Amino acid sequence: MAQPPQPPPRFTVVMPVHNHAEYLAEAVRSVRAQTVADWELIVVDDGSTDGSGELADRLAAEEPRMRVIHQANAGPAAARNTALAASTGQWLTYLDSDDVWRGDALAAYADHIAAHPEAQFLYGYRHRLNEDGSVTELPGQHQDRPTGTAELFDRMYLSHLCVCYRRELIDRAGPYDPALRNCEDYELYLRLSLHCRFEPIGRVTGLRRRHGRNISRQTGRSRFIEAEVLRRFVERQGGAAVLDPAAVRRRLSRLYYAAGRQYFRGGYFRRALEAFRAAHRWRRTVKSTALQVLGTFLLPLSRRDPHPLPRL
Repeated sequence: MAQPPQPPPRFTVVMPVHNHAEYLAEAVRSVRAQTVADWELIVVDDGSTDGSGELADRLAAEEPRMRVIHQANAGPAAARNTALAASTGQWLTYLDSDDVWRGDALAAYADHIAAHPEAQFLYGYRHRLNEDGSVTELPGQHQDRPTGTAELFDRMYLSHLCVCYRRELIDRAGPYDPALRNCEDYELYLRLSLHCRFEPIGRVTGLRRRHGRNISRQTGRSRFIEAEVLRRFVERQGGAAVLDPAAVRRRLSRLYYAAGRQYFRGGYFRRALEAFRAAHRWRRTVKSTALQVLGTFLLPLSRRDPHPLPRL
């Protein structure tokens, strides 16, 4: 007799991996250790060359709730989109392959959902796992009240290992932008914020690992891309209708200026000038004007940036 179809799991856990063989098993174990068992884990091997893909296959052979998809390297946004397309859970959750969850992360979400059945997007906060194995406890940001577009635009405060939201939101807002190799999470959350409010659960869900290969470290390039993401959100994705114009000008001018400063320190004077000019389009300051003048004189000495910026 044919077995009846199994109901979809309550939670999908999305985990992209690219060359994190030394951390992957611990990340997967933290999912398997959840006190809530109604989940599926989808690991997307994004073109790893260090054995991460093979390790993921071995781990999946021990865990029927875990699936592995292999693809050519396309970046974390594309890898997460691959997992989303294969997912069946009612709620989407995320854990990067170098981070770990607390054993009650899914229970924390389930408790909030039970108490607030109308909720659409939940978030907690995380502590930091240092390279020596110690843990730095961090205060949770915006844990006292629901938040939304204004708070998010002012500063990024959501972390992948701390969010959980209904899959219908992806259908409404669209998936990750695969052109982005960093800031892809921020860009998606901005679009999601136009369709829901963000509800804090007031609980720690996991540990964000600090190591020498974290791709989220701030550079002139990452800050410039972040500014471009925010600019596009304002100009083309609906942000202007819900944000205070003065707050937009202040945030974008500061962010482009910060990008210019970091480019300037690295000797990338051409990129620095591009960032300072962008800052001036939103708000002109004495400091950015002075650095723009100095950068013009130093332009012949500028280092060449081998990494093209995405055009958004």
